[in-house]
Amino acid sequence: MSKVSIIMPVYNAERYLREAIESVLRQTYTNFELLLINDRSSDNSVAICKEYGEKDPRIVLLENDTGIHGPGPTRNIGLDHATGEYIYFMDADDWIEDRLLECAVRRMEETNADIVQFGVIYERSDGSHSEPLYWKGKQLLTRDEIKNDIVNFWQNKNESLWLHLFRREPIRRIRFNDAINGEDFCYVMDAMCHVEKIAYIPGAFYHYRYVEGSTSHRWNEETIECRGIIWDHQKKFLDSLPGDLNPLAYAEVAFDNYIWAIYQLCAKGCPLSFTEKRKELSNLAEKMSIDSYRPIYPLKLRSGLHKIKYALVKFHLENALLLLGPVFLRIVRGE
Repeated sequence: MSKVSIIMPVYNAERYLREAIESVLRQTYTNFELLLINDRSSDNSVAICKEYGEKDPRIVLLENDTGIHGPGPTRNIGLDHATGEYIYFMDADDWIEDRLLECAVRRMEETNADIVQFGVIYERSDGSHSEPLYWKGKQLLTRDEIKNDIVNFWQNKNESLWLHLFRREPIRRIRFNDAINGEDFCYVMDAMCHVEKIAYIPGAFYHYRYVEGSTSHRWNEETIECRGIIWDHQKKFLDSLPGDLNPLAYAEVAFDNYIWAIYQLCAKGCPLSFTEKRKELSNLAEKMSIDSYRPIYPLKLRSGLHKIKYALVKFHLENALLLLGPVFLRIVRGE
């Protein structure tokens, strides 16, 4: 029975930490280690971790005492201590279904894939939740198949870190960067540069909880700079695909990343003035060479309200999106 190393960074997570740990302990697949890495928590998180560690030898508490903090460097400590053949990451404020590891490991072993991806249910603060969201395409993809249908793959993929079980060997040397957000997307992109097959499970096993004030939902001065870092890793993934890639693939990924930057600039928590937003977006556009992708992006790839934002970017009118603000957010969400 192969061993799974579950890596969970912990930062002031006492509110939901017990639920996260309990969901791991309920797994029907029992050959795992749970590496809890504390990153300067000032609440009761460490005491909770120690309590569970005393009850179950599979639970190991580690400390991020490196001086380099944040979710990326903290997960790297977990990677340095992991002993399993498979690697799985989850967050300390989420929870997983009892059969996640069992189903993911079985799928990994029956397909000899390097990554297994499954679906998610988003839990909202009002107690409601989304429909199960998961990949609905072909259930096993090789690198050649991804390359040959890259636009469809990109439009339907989910790059969330916690939806992937990784075979350790091909990603052994990959580490997280120290970006304040997006470091998880970068890791998935880097991992995909080194894998030959991705297998899917048509079901949702992860429950993602929206937590107000969490790093991933909070504006900071590096938010747009991080989109540039993410683009570097996305482009690296595209460059890694075999043979010559259709330039349209780069345009699709660039537009997707650039529009997400606009989304973040329009979010309620962004404190920047319109002039400051324009400057941030202009700097990102230059870094991504977005002007080289505008002429080749075919608007026929989009429909309905979503087509509007792509058209505005294509024709150099994205500043109008910044002015629309909340209206644009509704367009993004398809409301």
